[in-house]
Amino acid sequence: MNKNYWLVGLMLVSVQVSAQQTVLRSQTISHKSTGRVVATKNIQKNFTENAAPIAQMSSAEEEAKAEKVIIVNKNAPVGVDVNFLPLFGGFEKTENQQVDDQLFLSDCDKNFKNRKEAGEFFSKMGWDYLSEGEKNTAIHRFNLSYLLDNENIDAYWGLGVIEYQQENYSSAIKLMSKGLELSDGQNYVLMVDLATVYIKTALANTNSVIEINQAKKLLENAVKIQPNYSLAYVQLAVVYLFENQPDEAWNQFHKGYELNPAELNREVLAELLSRKDDPKGIFKK
Repeated sequence: MNKNYWLVGLMLVSVQVSAQQTVLRSQTISHKSTGRVVATKNIQKNFTENAAPIAQMSSAEEEAKAEKVIIVNKNAPVGVDVNFLPLFGGFEKTENQQVDDQLFLSDCDKNFKNRKEAGEFFSKMGWDYLSEGEKNTAIHRFNLSYLLDNENIDAYWGLGVIEYQQENYSSAIKLMSKGLELSDGQNYVLMVDLATVYIKTALANTNSVIEINQAKKLLENAVKIQPNYSLAYVQLAVVYLFENQPDEAWNQFHKGYELNPAELNREVLAELLSRKDDPKGIFKK
C-alpha cells in the first residue's frame, strides 16, 4: 500500500477544520440582524421569489456543474438555474435574466452608498447562509456579490469553499486563487484554505509534487504574515508527513500546539506517533 494512503482519511478531518473555520468566520455578522436587511427587503423579496433554493438539482444542472468548464457566449441548458452555479456557471444570461440583473442593481444603487458596499453586504449573507448549511442560497448570495463587484474577494472565496465541499477541487482552486490574487497579499486565512485544497488534490495523485509544493509555499507565506496562526502549522505538519519528513512534521506540529493546545488534531498526532516518537516526549503512543 502506498505510504500516503493514510492521508486520505486524515485530510478529510483536517481539511474540514479549515473549511469550517472559513465558513464560520463571519458568524458574528448576522444577515438576520443587520439594519441593511430592512433597507433591502424588497431586493431580497424579488430575488428569493424568482430564485428559490431547490432541494435537489435537476440532472441538466448536475451535468453543467460537473463539467467545470467556463462556457462563454452560450445559454445554460434548459432546466438549469444559473443562480445556483458559481459565477452563474459562466453562461450567457437570457434577456429576461439580464433585465432582472439590471433591476437588482438599480435597487442596490438606491439602498447602498456604492456597489462595493452592496457586494460586501451580500457576501456576508453568503457566509451566514453557508454556516447554516444552506448552500444553494449561499451560492446565490455570493453570485449577487460578484454581480455587484467582480473584485469582491469573499465572493470567490465563499464559492471556492462550496466547491471544495462538493469535492470540485479544481474549481475550488481556481476560485480561491482568484480571490487571493485580488487580495492585498496579507490574507493568511485564505492562503491556508487554498493550501488545504491543494493538499487534498495531491492526495488524488500521490506521485504529484506540484500541488504539495504549492501548498507548502502558501503555508510558509501564511506563517510569515501571521506567525500565531496555529492551523497553518498543523497543515505544514501534514505536508511534511506527505513528504515523509517526520522530524520536520513534529517541529511544525509542536509550533501549532504551543500556540493553541485546544485545537489539537488527534488524527495528525496519531500518524506522527506511528512514524516516530515525539522528540520532545510530550506525546506518547
